Amino acid sequence: MEPHTDTAAVDAPPTPEESLPSADATESLGFAEAIDKALADAQNPPEPEAEAPPEDPKKEESAEPVAEDTATEATDTKEETATDADLLESLTEDIGDDWTPKAANRFKQLKSELKDNRTEVEKLRQTVTEQESKMKEMSGLADSEDIPALKERLAEFEQNKLLTDLESTSAYKDAVSSPIEKLLGQANEISVKYDIDPDLMIDALTEESTEKQDQLLGGLLGDATDRDKARVFRIIEDLGPIITRRDELIENADAALKEAQLLEEQKKNADIAKVAEHRTNVTRNVAKRVTEKLSFLSGIEGLDMKSVEEKAATTDPAVVHPVDFAFNSIAAQILPAIVREYIGIRKEADALTDKLATFEGAEPTVGGSPAVDGSNPAGQGLSFAEAIAARLG
Repeated sequence: MEPHTDTAAVDAPPTPEESLPSADATESLGFAEAIDKALADAQNPPEPEAEAPPEDPKKEESAEPVAEDTATEATDTKEETATDADLLESLTEDIGDDWTPKAANRFKQLKSELKDNRTEVEKLRQTVTEQESKMKEMSGLADSEDIPALKERLAEFEQNKLLTDLESTSAYKDAVSSPIEKLLGQANEISVKYDIDPDLMIDALTEESTEKQDQLLGGLLGDATDRDKARVFRIIEDLGPIITRRDELIENADAALKEAQLLEEQKKNADIAKVAEHRTNVTRNVAKRVTEKLSFLSGIEGLDMKSVEEKAATTDPAVVHPVDFAFNSIAAQILPAIVREYIGIRKEADALTDKLATFEGAEPTVGGSPAVDGSNPAGQGLSFAEAIAARLG
């Protein structure tokens, strides 16, 4: 009988290269799964499975509460995250010749990507925490405020906004703000002249009670002349209707604002129409002047000065395209030079035409040369003998 030669095989510890996933396996796995597998294999090498001990029924009865297990799991998660970060920093591709170039490059890529992803995750967690804190603050603020109080504050804000818009209109300024400023300026001059507090003077001018107003003015204008006192009372009389008008506008702020805005729009349209009319008149005068100076334009085929004038009059310079504006500006500068050159060429052509006409009217001599003076052809004002002699040369 042959002896038994089989021996029990001893599992050798895995090499660092074997502990990392292969390139093909890494590509088939996700990024997070590949990194987790590499870290788990490097930290905990596989061990032979051991038989599970028999369960102790007493331990099952003494299970911990669920809340304590949850807290323990959260603590373990934080410790595991810190441990993974330490392991990630401790890992290096410099482990001798056991790494293949492909595996080393892949390890570098995975390590860099993991760092970036962890940084981004921390930022997102911080952002979520901040947003949750803000939401809690806003919820607490909304719960603490009374709804009627909020509506009251909103109505007050809308009213103040309405008054601000009304006071900024031209109609309100012309009817209220400017006249009041003018009258208060006159009152301020009197206050400066007699060394009176301007605030006390304004309080006296705006006092509704006539008796109290007389008392205040009597104390303030004790040293004032009769003329200056008359000026103050004149200011009071002029100020009364303005204050009344202001109170009416404020009481009906909504309708007053709409009316003021309508007046402003009408005024703006009137100004636009006035500008358009002025532009039309200027264009008409310029076109007439150009036509008078450049009379040859009427002889150019296809040029209608009337349509050119209408287009120029209806074009608003404020809305002209920058390219068209630049072209018009350049053309306006070079046009006078072109016109001068054209007129000079026409004059030269007319001179050549006149000279050619003199040659056409001259009669040739016997030698073939034209007469000396073509304006006096042979035979005009000469006797018969002289004419014959002239023809024979």
